[in-house]
Amino acid sequence: MMHPRAGYGGLVAFLARHEWRVLSSSAITRVVLVVFAMVLLIAGLLGAARTLRERETVRTFEQRAVQQRLQTTAIRADVAANERGWLALLPPSALAALAVGQGDVYPNYIKVTARSLDAMVSGDQIEHPQAVASGAFDVAFVILFLYPLLIFAISFDLTASERDRGTLRMVLSQPVTLGQVVAGKMIVRALILAVPVVAIPIAVAATASPLDAQFVLRGVTWTMAVLVYGFVWHGLALVVNARGLSAPANALVLAGLWLLLSVVGPSFVNLAIAVQYPMPSRVQAAVEARNATQEATVQGSQQLGQFLQDHPTSANVGRDGMRQFAMLQASRDQRVADRLQAVEASFDAQLRRQRQLASWLSLLSPTMVAQVALLDIAGASTYRFDHFREAVSVFQRDWRSFFEPRVLDAATLTPAEYAAAPTWHYQPELPVFMINRVMLRVVALAALAAVLWWVGFKRYEGYQL
Repeated sequence: MMHPRAGYGGLVAFLARHEWRVLSSSAITRVVLVVFAMVLLIAGLLGAARTLRERETVRTFEQRAVQQRLQTTAIRADVAANERGWLALLPPSALAALAVGQGDVYPNYIKVTARSLDAMVSGDQIEHPQAVASGAFDVAFVILFLYPLLIFAISFDLTASERDRGTLRMVLSQPVTLGQVVAGKMIVRALILAVPVVAIPIAVAATASPLDAQFVLRGVTWTMAVLVYGFVWHGLALVVNARGLSAPANALVLAGLWLLLSVVGPSFVNLAIAVQYPMPSRVQAAVEARNATQEATVQGSQQLGQFLQDHPTSANVGRDGMRQFAMLQASRDQRVADRLQAVEASFDAQLRRQRQLASWLSLLSPTMVAQVALLDIAGASTYRFDHFREAVSVFQRDWRSFFEPRVLDAATLTPAEYAAAPTWHYQPELPVFMINRVMLRVVALAALAAVLWWVGFKRYEGYQL
């Protein structure tokens, strides 16, 4: 028994150790924790294997492109610029093993040619910003959806059964308060879940990524976001327990809260966004592209004359078949891009509106807030793919400016000229931008957790024994 004059912290530590002995002696608790750890480990190993394959694929394609360029003796400019092109690859991020996110929606590679960028990627599917890969089994999925259920599974009966059996009165006959008893129970439950939910993902991710500054930065940020997210659900469990309901009633209420905040709420948010800002039809874009291509081909001779007026420096080029074909091809591609520009602009504008609305509505659910944060940390969010697309646009302009004069001149490149062509090197986004975005959401979750814990302990002050 603790001495009556022991400090608050000492009493809480003593009660926490007692609670640990109680929980660790429960076979059900041990089985649940082991199963959760195994699920987390399997999800992490699957992600690590996927990430290693992606890294090997990127390395193989990069080496193949360099070797192909070095081994080329002579090549026509139009073949090098368009048929061969250059594959711009997005390498996996430091924590790519932990989340698929938008990785199965947006491509991690784009073939760069001298044609317009819109024409290159018009076949890519544009999806809703909240349409994360719900079918993907990854660490982020386990943490976002299964972790709260595990918290509720070991926290739905903090004091109800002890109160009903009368043992809670016996405990409080000692020199402890109900707040200290509850604090000891909450601390133990938070710690025994925090250790595997943090240690396993980071350890597995380390097997698939270089242990550099990016890994450390993202790993620390990931840990912070996961812990704060867990504290929110612990806080909800504390508030529900403080209402004084029976243990079965607590379990039912907590299950309903999980269903509302993790499943029903996000579904209604997605529906509201789709109704408010519906995406233009992708069929419309495909029909527009086909019609534009057909019309541009039929009007080839007229386009050739207009193209020569727009590019007077190319008017002095000889009118052999190769030059005419190159000019007609460039003119057709440009006109197709002009026709598609309005459609692509409509998609982009609507997508921006959706993301802005989703950013605000996601605050209605801790699951959505944490989802955006974790995907951003893992490098699987729309932010990273947008940055990749912008970088490819810059590279494509450099590629086009290098090859376009040579294509119009129907030139044949020497090995030295071909080696001087632009080469893709991905420059990742500065970490400060990711940190700023994530910390706003982490702070919001921390504030919610603090309020819930405060409300829970305040309600326990009037708890009926």
